[in-house]
Amino acid sequence: MTENRWVSAIHWRREGQQTRSERTQSALIDAAESLILEKGTDATTIADIAARAGCSVGTVYHHFKDKKALFFALFHRMTEAYQALNQAVADPAQWQGATIADLLHGYLEISLNLSRQAAAKAAASAVVADHPELAAHYAEIQASSRRIVLNLILDRRREIGRADADAAAAFVIDQMAAMLRARVDPSQRAVALQDIDDEDFIANVVHMASDYLELKPAPK
Repeated sequence: MTENRWVSAIHWRREGQQTRSERTQSALIDAAESLILEKGTDATTIADIAARAGCSVGTVYHHFKDKKALFFALFHRMTEAYQALNQAVADPAQWQGATIADLLHGYLEISLNLSRQAAAKAAASAVVADHPELAAHYAEIQASSRRIVLNLILDRRREIGRADADAAAAFVIDQMAAMLRARVDPSQRAVALQDIDDEDFIANVVHMASDYLELKPAPK
């Protein structure tokens, strides 16, 4: 996809910024992630994780109390990354000069990029399935993402021509979230009537949302 100048500065923490201990923990979580996808949570053992990460069982226990703690760390690594991204996205300075159409484009691009982290999401989902107490936390992070975008849009409500800007903007965000879920769901992609790339998908969705909101040129 074409680089979005508002999105390009928003990124995950790079490996080079981690300490040695953090890199070891990341390697163990990466190993657990891949094994969960291959074997499931129950069949994945500490010995398997150590072997996949290329370290000793003792090293695993040095960093994590038990398998459950490691799996929770996997879940929290993903959710903490989401929260950090939410925090970056929520910064108004990040979107200085952006129109509502720019915000919608950025929201879609970021969401698709996150959804492409398929292994992490699938592994974390497996952990959530075994530990339902984590589900509410995950849902709240997703809801927070929508509220952040909604607030940024409503800060630019003068661009919205449709009556009741608050309700219209909330409707658009909810519908875009549903479209994103369908976009990344392989079973839904398989029955789509039109196969388009991500860039065209984003452009079409932004066009539809802009028409619904009756967007006007941004005030100068």
